[in-house]
Amino acid sequence: MLSITEVRDHLKDDLDRLAREHDVPGAAVAVAIGGETAEAVTGVVNRRTGIAVTPEAVFQIQSVTKVWTATLVMQLVDEGLVGLEDRAQAHLPRFRTADPDASARITVEHLLTHTGGFEGDLWAATTEGDDALERLVEDEVPRLPQYREPGAGYSYCSAGMAVLGRLVEVVRDLTFAEALRRYLAVPLGVEELAFGPDDALGFNTAIGHAPQGDKGWWPLAVWASMPASNPAAGNRLAMSARGLLALGRMHAEDGGDVLSAASALAMRTGRVPVPASPVVPKRVGLGWEVFGGGAVAGHGGGAIGCDAVLYAVPGQRTAVALLANGGNAKALIRGLVHPLVERASGVALSGPDLEPVAAGTRPDRCAGVYASGTQRITVSAGDGGLGVVGESVGDAARMFERVGLPVEPMSLRLNEVGPGLFHGAGAGYVEFVGAGEGPARFLRIGGRLVPRDAVPASQRTPLGG
Repeated sequence: MLSITEVRDHLKDDLDRLAREHDVPGAAVAVAIGGETAEAVTGVVNRRTGIAVTPEAVFQIQSVTKVWTATLVMQLVDEGLVGLEDRAQAHLPRFRTADPDASARITVEHLLTHTGGFEGDLWAATTEGDDALERLVEDEVPRLPQYREPGAGYSYCSAGMAVLGRLVEVVRDLTFAEALRRYLAVPLGVEELAFGPDDALGFNTAIGHAPQGDKGWWPLAVWASMPASNPAAGNRLAMSARGLLALGRMHAEDGGDVLSAASALAMRTGRVPVPASPVVPKRVGLGWEVFGGGAVAGHGGGAIGCDAVLYAVPGQRTAVALLANGGNAKALIRGLVHPLVERASGVALSGPDLEPVAAGTRPDRCAGVYASGTQRITVSAGDGGLGVVGESVGDAARMFERVGLPVEPMSLRLNEVGPGLFHGAGAGYVEFVGAGEGPARFLRIGGRLVPRDAVPASQRTPLGG
């Protein structure tokens, strides 16, 4: 059991200590238990200026935006304006992927659960105006390859969230930002909220930091590494930790006054397994990732120099939010946030990595080049393990260029820890899909399927599982 008194007694000291230990420039954390809240901040929003983080400071939340988007969609479900089984094209006739037949079968639920089956990382720049998301969905999504049948399984899909964001715009007849502000931020009392650099100038705003030579973790050249084109999946939305906590608290309170209890429960009900998560099994609900059979709902977000996380524990009316602007923020989250959530829920969010096992998968079936629109991964066999070289390409490479960082390949080693399952520092758990029957058809990394590049897209057949 977690008490707010205990949290208040230790939160500030623990945050300061862990931020120093992991070289995090600045961070803010907020915890809600029932009707009471504890907050703490540490460090600076910008090491160049030395301005301190304050409780109202705003940080980019990146992919935690997906929970906001999913909540907006579920409000439409509550109002009878959208159904989970609706085909996306029923609301967006111009939506399609590179496979018109498959995309015609994609439903709202497929998009909410990352099971639409098409390539997910899409960060192409469109416009800076109100039509940015419309242009992304109508001009860029149609070029995305359809890897497998809709509903066949999970693969993290930011492009699918873009489609849902556009659906919200069309049904509400508002821009995504206007809909989020009117239907969520205002009812939840979120005041520190920015949708882009112009809004952010009105607040004490954190900028991302990255390693830059002798300077160590140093501010990026620009505030936003991502273009304005995909606000629904997480590109520029920024808020305070207390603002992010308001969404988590609402979900921990079964929807509060802005979402029905039935929809709040549906969102945190695990529907589809998230593969390659053997230490802490999880499923995807509607927008949320779900742990412990629904006892915990959570979502993280990250980009260059930005990290965010939000957890809700409905059974204990508890929520935790943390935002950071660089350093080893993931270690800070593991050291500070995970213990709080575990105490509140009794559900483990981390554990020891699996130990390497005797090779059971033929390395030659894993070796090869795997590529998508944002990454190119070269896998080679040797010395009892696999060598991997990952390169950012396309939209991902342009993000590094935008913030003034070099685009450099990353090398690492993978060791097999289970049939077709490998682990490597910096990569987490990596799965080679189909390697038991022949050359692997996909590499699953970071929750994403990346196809073997040697097979032309026109010759790929849908993967049924």
